[in-house]
Amino acid sequence: MIKHLFCSILLLVSPTLLAIPDIPKLNTDELDIIFFNVPHGEASLLTNHNGEHILVNTASKRSQKTLYQQLSKLHVDKIDTIVVTNQSEEYTGNLLYFLEHYQVEKLIIPSNMNVEFLEAVEVETWKLNEEFSLWEDVNIRPLDETKDGDISFLMRYGKESILFLNDKETTIEQKLIEQTVDVDILKVAAFGSGHSPSQNFLEHIDPYMSIIFPSQTHKINESLIERLNATWIDVYFLKQSGTVFVRLNKDDYEILTENSSVSLLPS
Repeated sequence: MIKHLFCSILLLVSPTLLAIPDIPKLNTDELDIIFFNVPHGEASLLTNHNGEHILVNTASKRSQKTLYQQLSKLHVDKIDTIVVTNQSEEYTGNLLYFLEHYQVEKLIIPSNMNVEFLEAVEVETWKLNEEFSLWEDVNIRPLDETKDGDISFLMRYGKESILFLNDKETTIEQKLIEQTVDVDILKVAAFGSGHSPSQNFLEHIDPYMSIIFPSQTHKINESLIERLNATWIDVYFLKQSGTVFVRLNKDDYEILTENSSVSLLPS
């Protein structure tokens, strides 16, 4: 697939004074995925041309303010579905906050997750190898679940695919190799602290780019990063690159890093 890299001009002004440029309107065959740069944890947003939003994980509670500000800049005040892949605080820290403030209609969660406090929200649990249809032609399929309930899944939209890897050990990889082929974007597990993906797995899935979310508690595995770089994969450390904005159609995608409409600049 062809990739297009755009660099925007960063305005060194206070976020409160920053003029928010218009994000190009989505065509009917396009969707956006935004990988948020937050102080700690993991959160991604899917948006379609109807203005519907799906949040994949909610980051740590210590990231609540930053996440709220970025969503506000994107004019997001309703989350239709929240997808949870890991029960750790770095992934679910703001779940209750979103349920209380963003009119969430549906949750997709690990099977062993406690949801007794939920009443007005439809709840589905992950079932291995059972595909979930998020929107028309947008599907996610869980590929593996660890003993702790951490889910690795593949999202497909036309010819484009994103692998959300959530097991940092290489023991999962043979199982994934049997279920996956080429992947365009790889979300690295455990904030880049693990051993997966191995060289063999990288050669099999052959991603163009990888995403590593920020963590204040996990130490980056330098040998993993060297392996990604040696395989000519673009590595996006969100702590360094800022929020990464990706626009997908069924045949291609575009990347915009440090988009001033979603990045929080220092005052």
